[in-house]
Amino acid sequence: MTKSGVPIHIFLIILLVMPLCAIQGVKAYEVIPPAYSMLGEDTTCVKPSGQSYLLRNEWVSRGIAPATLLTAGFLTWGERKDVRAVRNRYVPNFSNRMDDYLQYLPVLGVAGLNMAGQQGRNGWKRQTFNWGGSMLIMGTLVNSVKYTSKVMRPDGTSRNSFPSGHTATAFMNATFLHKEYGHINPLYSVAGYASSSYVGASRSLNNRHWISDILVGAAIGIISTELSYAIVDHFYDNKGDYFSGFMLEDEINKPSYLSARIGYSFDVTDADPEVLGVESTLEGAYYFNRRWGISAEATFGHYPPGQDGRNVVDDFELPDVIIRNPRQDFQSMGMLYFMTGPQYAKFMGSIFLLQAKLTTGMTIGTTGEMSLVGIAEDKATGIKSDITLPFVEYKARPGIAFGSGVTFTAMMTPRIGLSWFIDYKYTKLTFDIKPSGKTFGDQLDYIRERTSFSLNNMSSGLRFTAFLN
Repeated sequence: MTKSGVPIHIFLIILLVMPLCAIQGVKAYEVIPPAYSMLGEDTTCVKPSGQSYLLRNEWVSRGIAPATLLTAGFLTWGERKDVRAVRNRYVPNFSNRMDDYLQYLPVLGVAGLNMAGQQGRNGWKRQTFNWGGSMLIMGTLVNSVKYTSKVMRPDGTSRNSFPSGHTATAFMNATFLHKEYGHINPLYSVAGYASSSYVGASRSLNNRHWISDILVGAAIGIISTELSYAIVDHFYDNKGDYFSGFMLEDEINKPSYLSARIGYSFDVTDADPEVLGVESTLEGAYYFNRRWGISAEATFGHYPPGQDGRNVVDDFELPDVIIRNPRQDFQSMGMLYFMTGPQYAKFMGSIFLLQAKLTTGMTIGTTGEMSLVGIAEDKATGIKSDITLPFVEYKARPGIAFGSGVTFTAMMTPRIGLSWFIDYKYTKLTFDIKPSGKTFGDQLDYIRERTSFSLNNMSSGLRFTAFLN
């Protein structure tokens, strides 16, 4: 558990984006291809035979994503308010209605590809049956749970929060796009699941759903489409109008990828196991050959302070009230890193990949406050109440960052890997500090200070990777 009270498993939500894209890159063939010839000794080859029997089972592979999402949904049920507290810290006034429209973007993509003449798995009639069945299953599941569980929305407007219908619709449509065109190009699947992931995140940012609503909604969306396809395929007695067999890619010539990762972080110059932060990253790389490429990443870091809870004075007296036993309350520090640099890759055997990188870029810090928190006693009436008194405001200036990292990946399919990473980032942070205008108005505007310190940040955790070449 982090110092801010948010357990690390809450932030595993970000890891769930890439398992949803964990559909192997394949090519369509009009006939079932001949058996594979023996692969050479080049260790850049990723052999399909390296995939376990369990992962080759059709329903096991179909169930990995929804099972993971359902599990995460139940694990986060008791921590929903902690996740909302992070949202309220950084984007309390977020309001955007793009999620109302983006939930339908993948199915519009299928329609557009059809009109462009791109042949998918099925003709338009069978696609309509598959999509209609998915909508029917998803709508039945979502609404039956919504109106029996009667969970209050985080904004307090109604008791139909669990699960998220927007998220279920978005992931149902993303899975529909993947089933029809993911075998043509894995980027179709990545685009569909990326847009649906935005819908889920936006439902939380808009304060319309708890994190557990979103995770379970995504699971329902995926399994609804899978069930619809299974039923329609059984009716037609085949896997698709234009489907007769897929041949897995037996080699990743250029390991270009998109990935999402999450991990713990701490400052190595002042390591304190009680003050662990959390970092989440979207990362991608383009490789020029089998070994060398260039990577780019965007990282958000949530770093709780280590000074919360300390009593600073016995009492703090104001004209009308006395604050009894006030203590410090530092808002957590948020940082955005935008980094790029060269990357090296080496396959080790048939299913393991080692990657190393050097990066440079910039950091952008959030604003924050230091407050006094305590019990306010009214001098005239003696009435006591809780009070939070902003005392100091700080604002981080943009800075330059340098970093490096190593990632060790185990290939779960020829296109999908699960990785463990270690990253290091160095940056020098400069903060402008002044008395809080919320408490002092402009009376103390003449007081301005600037302070700087170096952050040597180490992070480690898990990464899901979708390889594109």
